[in-house]
Amino acid sequence: MKITKSTGASMIKYFHNQALLKTEKLLVRYLVRQARRNMAVDTRSVKDYARELYIAVARKMGTTEPKPFNASSGWLQRFKIRNKITNINIGGEEASADRAAAREFPPFLREIMEEGQYSDDQVFNMDESGLFWKKLPSKSFVVKNASKIRGRKMQKECITVLFTTNASGTSKLKLSVIHTARKPHAYKTMDMTKLNVHWLTARKAWMFSTLSLSWFDDCFVPDVKKFCEQQNVPFKILLLLDKAPGHSPLLLDRHPNVKVVFLPPNTTSILQPMDQELICNVKAAFSTKKFKLLNDYTNTREELRNLSDTTTDSKSEEDEDQQLAQQKILFKQFWRVFNINKAVDFLVESWDQLSIATIRHAWRHVLHGIPGERRSQSVTVAVDLAREAAQTVTVPGFSETTNDDILEVIRDPDVTTDEMVDDDEDDVSEEACGASSQEEQHLSHSNVRGAIECIEKAKLLLSDDPDANRYEIFTTQLLQTIEPYIKVYHDNINTSRQQSITDFFARNPPQPAQASDSDSEDDFEGFVREALRIVSDSDGDSPSNGDSPEGQ
Repeated sequence: MKITKSTGASMIKYFHNQALLKTEKLLVRYLVRQARRNMAVDTRSVKDYARELYIAVARKMGTTEPKPFNASSGWLQRFKIRNKITNINIGGEEASADRAAAREFPPFLREIMEEGQYSDDQVFNMDESGLFWKKLPSKSFVVKNASKIRGRKMQKECITVLFTTNASGTSKLKLSVIHTARKPHAYKTMDMTKLNVHWLTARKAWMFSTLSLSWFDDCFVPDVKKFCEQQNVPFKILLLLDKAPGHSPLLLDRHPNVKVVFLPPNTTSILQPMDQELICNVKAAFSTKKFKLLNDYTNTREELRNLSDTTTDSKSEEDEDQQLAQQKILFKQFWRVFNINKAVDFLVESWDQLSIATIRHAWRHVLHGIPGERRSQSVTVAVDLAREAAQTVTVPGFSETTNDDILEVIRDPDVTTDEMVDDDEDDVSEEACGASSQEEQHLSHSNVRGAIECIEKAKLLLSDDPDANRYEIFTTQLLQTIEPYIKVYHDNINTSRQQSITDFFARNPPQPAQASDSDSEDDFEGFVREALRIVSDSDGDSPSNGDSPEGQ
């Protein structure tokens, strides 16, 4: 419950239900995550998730009887207002795939292809997908004993992979990988421009609009141009993309030889070729290679196999402790070998193994003229192979692996409420551990000022919009979005000015008055001029010099 108390000119807000406060914070993070993944969320699912999250937070805080929380429609509306959620679409009761739009799009696309004379070789689709490259089945030893094994967060190490292919299946473009590091330790001796993938970086390893432009300019266009030259195909390309927030609208007219067409909203699961078994096939093949590598390690540990073969009833506490110690050593050695370099190599091998028939089969929904070839490998077969590889690993829990466990590993599932709470605690601990590096992560005043200037320029460029209502809505939402950074800007100015005064007195301590027969008005004016000169010099060093929001 939020209570507002008036104290004269100021307003003090109390939020007595700390569990609900943290729930709302985590819910915002969840909605942003769903928006980045271009996942539709409806009102009912948001309410249900909020209730589950509230229970998980209260349990983590040790509250046995938390205050009732029903996640009512009124609360949801106030929650959206409080957190200024204007750019995240929370649909109605059923925010599912738009089947009507999915039926209308294929004839529309075929018309574009006929009008522009695009062949199947010239029609491409790109989609990105997150890959938890170290993730293991939930029944495995390392997951069950996560709290006892150091480095348990490595299971959540994620990269984003960009998959691109054409409708004929004759071109699988070089994969693009988004990582948090420009040059991970595993690549310390390698030239990052000469890898078997395009290496992109982002703070959260997610795709965002500016990065999509870089991918288009530096990866897609050069690769597809090279393909056209090799196949003697005219360099005239049609690129299909979904309407994920990370795909910039500026791609529409980015290159004269590339026509970009966005799929209708909420049709990705039905139409997008990369979502029709292709990405799942690659991830399943990747998992197969990962399990085989792990199996090679366990098979070289005879004493470990003996421990695994011992029946649970006959195991003593000493045997279990010994097994745990052996497993720690095993996984430490395995993860040293299975680094991001090895993972990317496995990923590229899996991508190269994808057959033309499988690719053409994935395009059957969006291009009705393409026959549904059954020589393609179904996801079920790929998952079966991964399960069989996992079951051969001589480590406790792997023999029980099912197809559902494999799908859990290769899919990019919704994060559970307990995982959201755990991730938040990990983030807090990381911030505490990284306090010494706060100076490196400092948001510079010049960057904040530059962002505000860009906002003002955007408002100016669109100020001639004949639709005054549209422009008003745009500017209002824009100001709401930039408001936290305007506060940072003002705080920087106030801090800088205060430091300037402090520095002035530090550099110019008051001098004891000295009696003089020549005290005069000229001496006093000279003192004032000198003081003003010093203050002016110190102000000139500060980022606030000439920077006021009104002047932008």
